[in-house]
Amino acid sequence: MKAMRFLFLIAFLAFLVAPVAAVKADGGSPWSEILNPDGTIQWSKLVDLGNTSNPATWMDVTLPGGMVVHQNATFHRYETPSGNILVLPDPVTLFFMAIHPQESGLNNAQSMLGDGASILTLLIGNSLSPEQKAKLASLGYVDPRQFFQAVIDGKENIWSFINFNFLGELFKMSWDSGFLVNALLLYLNGVADCANIPGGCAGLLAHCPNGSCLPKPSLCPAATIAQNPPTLAIQKIAPDHPLVVGQDPARRGADIQASVSIPPVVLTWYEQVQDPPTCSTTSAGKSGGCPGPGSKYGNHWDPSMEGNPAYQVVDGKIRCVKHVEVLPEKITSVQATAQLNPESQSWILNDLAGKYYQAYIHNPQFNLVPGKVQATIGCGGDNICSAKALATSVPFADPGTFDLRMYVSTAGTSFTWKGVTIPITQPRVLSAQNAAQIYVTLVTLLPAGAP
Repeated sequence: MKAMRFLFLIAFLAFLVAPVAAVKADGGSPWSEILNPDGTIQWSKLVDLGNTSNPATWMDVTLPGGMVVHQNATFHRYETPSGNILVLPDPVTLFFMAIHPQESGLNNAQSMLGDGASILTLLIGNSLSPEQKAKLASLGYVDPRQFFQAVIDGKENIWSFINFNFLGELFKMSWDSGFLVNALLLYLNGVADCANIPGGCAGLLAHCPNGSCLPKPSLCPAATIAQNPPTLAIQKIAPDHPLVVGQDPARRGADIQASVSIPPVVLTWYEQVQDPPTCSTTSAGKSGGCPGPGSKYGNHWDPSMEGNPAYQVVDGKIRCVKHVEVLPEKITSVQATAQLNPESQSWILNDLAGKYYQAYIHNPQFNLVPGKVQATIGCGGDNICSAKALATSVPFADPGTFDLRMYVSTAGTSFTWKGVTIPITQPRVLSAQNAAQIYVTLVTLLPAGAP
C-alpha cells in the first residue's frame, strides 16, 4: 500500500508542474512551445532524445557496514523546436536530485517544481507514519519540509529517518511508472549549454558538441542537422483473444512483435575553400611581378612574369563547398519485456482468489527479447536502420493486462573527414510501450438439476 501511495505522489508531479507553467505559457515563455492552453504537453512537437544514463557520485549510498552503492542518474529527454531541453528524471534520480540540487543540476533548471525540499515533501511527506511525524517533532521539526531542507543543507542524514527499503520502492517505481508521470524540468539553450543539463551532451541533436571538430567558416552558412523521428512499436498480433496457457489444450499462447525503424541523420555543412591565385597584368606597372613556381597559379605563368612590374598576384576567390552526409544511426541492442500490471495482479489475488481457491500469480514478468527470441538488426542501402523480433506462442500463464515495453539502444552517428572520425550525435536509448490482454474462462457452478 505504501508503494502505491508513493507512486500516486510521483504521478501528481507532472500535473503539479504543468498547470503552473501553463499560466505562464504566453508567447514569450519557453513553455509556450511545450504546453497546450489546458496545461497538457504537445509531445508531437518535441524531438524524443530517448534515455540517457550517467554515473553520478551524488547518488552514491553508503549502506550499514560501509559498503558504497554506486548508481546512475537516468533521464528521459526531449528537445523543443527552439533547442531547449525538457528533462524527465526517473523517480530514483529525482529523489537524489532533490537531496543534492546543486551537484545534480536541479538548480540550473529554468522552471521546476519548487525546490529540493518541496520535491522531497511531495515524494515522502504524505506517506509518513504518525510515529515518523512524532519523531520529527521531537527533533524540533514541526513541518517535514524543515527536516528535508536540513538534509539538503547537510545538517541531517535522511537515512536516519527513511528506511533503506524506501530506495527499493523508488527503484520499483522507476520501472513501473516510466518517465511520463515524473517531474518536468526545463533547461534553456540546450546544445549551447549542454554541459549544465542533466545527462550532459549525450544524444543531443547537434553537430560536434565540443564545438571543435568541424571547420567554422566565417563566410559560409553554419552546419545543420536533421533527422526524422524514429518509429517504434511493440504489440500482440495474434490471436485476437489469447487464453492463459493453463486453460488452452493447444497451449497456443500469443504472438508478440517488436519493431523499430530509425531514419538517418542528415548533416549539411560547408567547407570554406579558396581558389588558387592568378597572375594578372597591371596598368600601374609598379607591382613586384609573379614569383614562381608557376604550379601555384590557377592560370598560365611563365618565367618572364617573375619580378616583372607589369604583372601582379591576385588572390583566388573564396567559395563555400556544400557537403551532405547521410549517416545511419546503428542499433546496438533491443530489449523487450512483458509485465502484468498492478491492477491485474490485485484482481488475481483478491477478486479471483476469492472465487477460485487455487488462483495465484504464476509468472508476472519475463523477458521477450532476448529471452524468447533474438532481434534481427541491420541498416539498409538508404541508411535507415531497423530491428525486428517476433516472439511466437508466448505462454502467458496469468490473465489480465500485460504491459509490453521495448528499449532500443543506438550507437549515435559519426563520419570521417580528412582521416578524422567526427562524432555527430551521441548514443541514445529509445523506448515504446503497449499492452496485451490475456483472457481466462471463468466457470459458473450451477446446482444439480438446474435447467
